[in-house]
Amino acid sequence: MTRSLLFALLLLPVASFAQRTAQDHIEAARAAYSADTLELALAHADSAILLDASIKGGLKLRGDIKQKQRNFHGALMDYTKAERLDPNDPRLYVSRSAIHITEGHLREAVADCDRAIKLDPNDADAWYNRACADYMGRNNDGAMRSLERAVKLKGEHADALFLRGVVRGEQYKEAAGIGDISAALAINPDIAGGWMSLGVLQFEDAQYDAAIVSFTRVIDAEDEEAKTAYYYRGDCYYHMKDKENACFNFRQSAKAGDKDAQFIVRNYCNTDAEEIPKKPSKRHNTVIEF
Repeated sequence: MTRSLLFALLLLPVASFAQRTAQDHIEAARAAYSADTLELALAHADSAILLDASIKGGLKLRGDIKQKQRNFHGALMDYTKAERLDPNDPRLYVSRSAIHITEGHLREAVADCDRAIKLDPNDADAWYNRACADYMGRNNDGAMRSLERAVKLKGEHADALFLRGVVRGEQYKEAAGIGDISAALAINPDIAGGWMSLGVLQFEDAQYDAAIVSFTRVIDAEDEEAKTAYYYRGDCYYHMKDKENACFNFRQSAKAGDKDAQFIVRNYCNTDAEEIPKKPSKRHNTVIEF
C-alpha cells in the first residue's frame, strides 16, 4: 500500500463525520441524550446548530442537555433563543419551568407552566411542574389540583404520585400518602427521598414493622439521610418496647451528630429508664429533589 493511499484511508472516518447533515447530528444528539452520554450529545447538538442555526428542535435539545449537566445559565440562553424560533412549543416551557423551579424562581416557573398548559392542556409534565411550583410556594391545595390532573393524564407518572403522597402526608392523610408513595416507588424505586418519606409516613401511621423496612433501605444505601433514618428506626423499636434495638439505632444516629439522638442516649440508653424523659418531638421534612 502506498503512503498516499494509507493517508487517504486514515482520513475517511473524519470525512464521513464532516459530511453529516444537521439533521443527522440532531438525531445522534437525541440518541446520546437518551443514553445519558451528555458530552457526546452536546457535541452533536453543537454541530447541528453550527450547520443550521434554525434547525427545528436544536436549541431546545441543547438546552435540555445543558440543564441535565446543571449548566442552567447556558440552558436558559438556549431556551430563550429557541422561543424566538418557535414560541408555540409547549415542551420548551416545560423544560424552562424546571430550571426556574430548581433555582426557586417560582413566579417565572408558574408563568412557563401556565403557558405550556395553555398550548397543550394534556401534558402531564406541565401539570406536575405546576404542582412543584405551588408546593414550593406552600400552596398545597393548588399543588394537589395540579397533581390530580397530572396523574389522571398519566397514571404511571412516578414523580407526580410521589409528590401527591408527600402533600397528602403534610395534610395528615398518612394512609393515602403511603399508598401514593408506595405506587411511585413501585414504578421507580430510585426516587430521591422516596424511601425516607415512605418510612416517615408509615411511622406516623404506627406501621412500625413496615417503617423499619423502609428506613433500612435508606441506611443500606448509605443515603445522606441515614442519620435521620437511624433515629426513626430507633423510634420504631422504642414504640415496640424493644429498648435494645432502639438504643442501637439511637446510638448510630447520635454518632452521626443527631442532637435528639444524643439526648436520648444520655438520658435513656445509658440509664435504667424504661421511657425517654421529655422525648423530643420530631417531624421530618420530606426530601424532594427538583
